[in-house]
Amino acid sequence: MFSSIVRGACAVALFAVASAPARAADVPQPTPSTSAAAVPDGALPQIGRVVTSDRRDEPVAQSSRPTFVVDRARIEAYGARTVADALQDVPGVDLASYGAFGAQVNYGIRGALSAQTLVLVDGLPVADPTTGAVQLGQLSTVGVERIEVVESGSSTLYGTNASGGVINVITRVPRGAYLEASSGSFADRDARASIGNGVVGATYERHVATNDYPYPGFTYSGTSSCGFGAFKPCAFAGGTRNFAYGDQSAGRISLDAPLGRGFRVRGRADATDTQIGAPGGFTFASSTASQLTTANSTYLELERASRTSTFTVDLSGSQTRLAFVDPVNAGGESDTYTGRSQLSLRDAISGPHVDLVAGIDAARESGVFSFPSMPNFATPGAAPLPPSAVGAAQAQSAAYVQAGVSPLSGTRFTAGLRGENDSPHGSVLAPSFGGTIRSGRVRFAGNVGESFRVPTLEDLYYPGASNPNLQPEKAQTADVTVAYDSPAATLSAGWFDRNGSNFIVFDLAKFVPVNAQRAATAGLALTATSKPFAGLVASASLTNLYRSLDLTTGARLPFSPVTQTTLELTHPFARGNVAYGLRYGIVGSDGSDRGNVAPPLSGSYDAYATLDAFVRYRLAPDAIVTVRGFNLGDERYAPIFGYPAPGRRAYVEVSTR
Repeated sequence: MFSSIVRGACAVALFAVASAPARAADVPQPTPSTSAAAVPDGALPQIGRVVTSDRRDEPVAQSSRPTFVVDRARIEAYGARTVADALQDVPGVDLASYGAFGAQVNYGIRGALSAQTLVLVDGLPVADPTTGAVQLGQLSTVGVERIEVVESGSSTLYGTNASGGVINVITRVPRGAYLEASSGSFADRDARASIGNGVVGATYERHVATNDYPYPGFTYSGTSSCGFGAFKPCAFAGGTRNFAYGDQSAGRISLDAPLGRGFRVRGRADATDTQIGAPGGFTFASSTASQLTTANSTYLELERASRTSTFTVDLSGSQTRLAFVDPVNAGGESDTYTGRSQLSLRDAISGPHVDLVAGIDAARESGVFSFPSMPNFATPGAAPLPPSAVGAAQAQSAAYVQAGVSPLSGTRFTAGLRGENDSPHGSVLAPSFGGTIRSGRVRFAGNVGESFRVPTLEDLYYPGASNPNLQPEKAQTADVTVAYDSPAATLSAGWFDRNGSNFIVFDLAKFVPVNAQRAATAGLALTATSKPFAGLVASASLTNLYRSLDLTTGARLPFSPVTQTTLELTHPFARGNVAYGLRYGIVGSDGSDRGNVAPPLSGSYDAYATLDAFVRYRLAPDAIVTVRGFNLGDERYAPIFGYPAPGRRAYVEVSTR
């Protein structure tokens, strides 16, 4: 653990020194941009404006919340087919996958878990109402313009699930025609197409993979995961991971049209079908389980913009069906049907020294759980449960306001408050305060606030494993960032902290979720990015989550690596025909071993390092050949107990852009 921290810290320090001689140039940067790394005197980087940090369109330097942006150039350079792929090297984002393409991915921001991290598409929530989470490993990047990641508590503006931060996937209407096809390891094949005129457009993707890959033997020392008993070594022989196939089709029709007199209408309709094999972990392996997800959503926005304000009305709806089939181990098919609708009204007002964002959100979500006859896990030895179906719904209504004032040049202070009623849980208030101060090339930013998460439908109503008496989680968040921009490089350093109570955890003894956890996380975040020099851009980041504790048991929280370090060197297309990139990432142990995990919890999560690279060659103005490699060192590890990660992978792609 200590060696990972030292290696990462040294890497960042060495990079900062090495980048000093660089000179600024006008070359696009496909690296994540951060609000803490804004350029003074109005000379903003390529991603100059964001819409997620303060729920309004603004220069990235005005927001006090740390915000990273993954733009389209970066998505295409590294061949990120899913949102999980695109977030691989964003500082502070934690990802742990259960396998290759299509597999579930646990995600979070700076120690917050999936259900505490809000995922949006075009500013509207897309989480499964039953779980509060999103299948990021199945959320396609087809038609995505950029992804904005806010790494700060944001419940004042966005409500439940935003205590860790917000991931906003922003789509676009295609302009012109685009074609892409790729093939690679594990029979992974992908084809994408889009066409449009900037006003109306359509996109489509087809992605299939067998995901059969070999894995070595694993031995976990001091774990109870081999069975709910005493801690003991747990060994698994090597083999081939199979029946983990992925098969996905995704399509979108989108609209972005001006109507005159300041009015604009935007809309999209999405449809996705995903079928995957679900082989389970080493302790519960299955060759008969599969999962089919069908998701449909629509979104419509009407905007009225004037010189000083932008008023929008958003209406969205979604339906999802998830069918899990395992005739051998689960006795048949279980289905989950969910639906969500939301209406949002927002007004963003901007003046020379004052700005204001105010709005109303109203949403309703519902779910139906349908099960075959299954074992009664809550009562060992009891008769199996009969086939059943349970339906449930909950509603949310909220009003929020955030005011900003700029008394002096280079300063901005904000104060906000949200009042939200979540039926049947009651009402909560979520205040927040933030500010930015700039002095020359140095910029200071900070936030404090309260965030919350209400129980999901699954927490409250899942047959045999739910608790209708759960209360909302509450957390206090704080973060401070200092950034310095020079002609050679941009450097930033930040500190963050989150303390909460009533955290919802699953009690393995009672087999129900309970409000049993008091938790605290704290850490440091360092980033450095050089200005382009001879076409090259170098970047480095280090996130050290030095505290991530369940204060009730003293155990470290799961899926919270102590350190994450990324070093990167890229050469994007400029005047030449060649682009390339090299990315080295280190993920330190999350400490979920025998010394930090109290029975009956279990798990041992490996530290690992990966090396990725790509080379792109422009054959013609509309023809690019790309070769990509991932995990080139063939690192073998299991990011989640019992689920080995794929080894080395390689892909060849032909595209028009």
